[in-house]
Amino acid sequence: MNLKDILEKNPAELTDEEKDFLLEHQAELSEDDKEKFADVLGLDEEGVKALIAEAAKDIVQKKVDEISTQLISKFLSGAAAMRKKAIETGKPAEDPNRDVTRKFLQALVARDTVTLKALTTSSSDTPKAGYLIPTELQKEILRIAAGEYGVARKEMRYLPFTGPGNTRQIPTLGTSVSVSWVNESSEKPGVQPLFGLVNQTLKKLAAIVPLTEELLEDSAINLTQLIATLFAEAISKAEDDAFFAGTGSPWTGILNNGSVNVVNMGTGEGFSAMTADDLLDMIDKTPSGMLQGSKFYMNRTILSVIRKLKDTSNQYIYQNPGGGLPATVWNYPVVTCDAFPGITATAASKTFVLFGNLQKAAVLGDKQEMRVMLLDQATITDTDGQTVINLAQQDMIGIRVVERVGYVLALPTAVTVLKTGAAS
Repeated sequence: MNLKDILEKNPAELTDEEKDFLLEHQAELSEDDKEKFADVLGLDEEGVKALIAEAAKDIVQKKVDEISTQLISKFLSGAAAMRKKAIETGKPAEDPNRDVTRKFLQALVARDTVTLKALTTSSSDTPKAGYLIPTELQKEILRIAAGEYGVARKEMRYLPFTGPGNTRQIPTLGTSVSVSWVNESSEKPGVQPLFGLVNQTLKKLAAIVPLTEELLEDSAINLTQLIATLFAEAISKAEDDAFFAGTGSPWTGILNNGSVNVVNMGTGEGFSAMTADDLLDMIDKTPSGMLQGSKFYMNRTILSVIRKLKDTSNQYIYQNPGGGLPATVWNYPVVTCDAFPGITATAASKTFVLFGNLQKAAVLGDKQEMRVMLLDQATITDTDGQTVINLAQQDMIGIRVVERVGYVLALPTAVTVLKTGAAS
């Protein structure tokens, strides 16, 4: 007996044997089939509606679970590994500040202002202004940002802001001290260095990470480390993009600073036309007093081009890291950073390699105070710039952290950039 043939018949024309067969195979029927043969299956109208509703509920729940799984996997990378470790060891990863962070975030979700103020150092925080995050979490964010992610935070001179206001002046050396040969008993000339001043202004930088409320309740996850890692990665990426490749809003990055030394390639010459001599010219154009501690900075795809370059003795100018020493180009350490233009970027008149000592040339500072706000009705965009996430519809909350950070290139002439040729 064929189920398909039975389903094509009128319910009133079925034989008892066909009805019995249909009852035995009702699990294979679609919702439309169940509605058509409701009398045969012994279902009334309400029963059919209940079946359809239950099936629809299962479908919707399955889709919600699928979306939630994708989101958590995408935005909370690292949580799965920590959960696995907790299961294997029978206890969560060690973190003495774990409970403080969890209590703070749970109070934020519950809008428990009393607990929020008790866990922070300020009693004047408000929902509108945001709340100061616990000191332990703030220190972890800054520690991870400086040690694991941001090239700017690792390479530039770090001077935190202190005192009131959001602007400060930083002295720069305009000229050095000169010396003269003089005869015995002759008058010695008076000389002094000339100093200049540059302004450094704090500006706001914000990062948002979506979370599920269930994650905040999961004791198997080291929440302090997870939240700190996610925010440190987001903040460090934004700082690198602004301080190296910024085009004026909010910062003009080093690559686009009009006062730095420039080595220009020939007209029509792009990234792949770069030569070993171009990089050597960058070293020669940098003041000798800045060479100690200098490094090359570039995108990793540009480094792939440099690895193939040779000197006049047919020796590669790139040397692999080894023996505790970093990789080098022309015997200077090389650092890769995704904020720099890659091989697929538009190549005409593009600055794409940096050389110099950033500890002497650039200053990064922040006010070590971060504020956090809860978003539960917002629509945000994924890091791919395209995927839209509606927090309310997708049963998620957004934790938004704001920091105030400042950057200035105090000695532009201490660094040199390599620039591709104009379009031919």
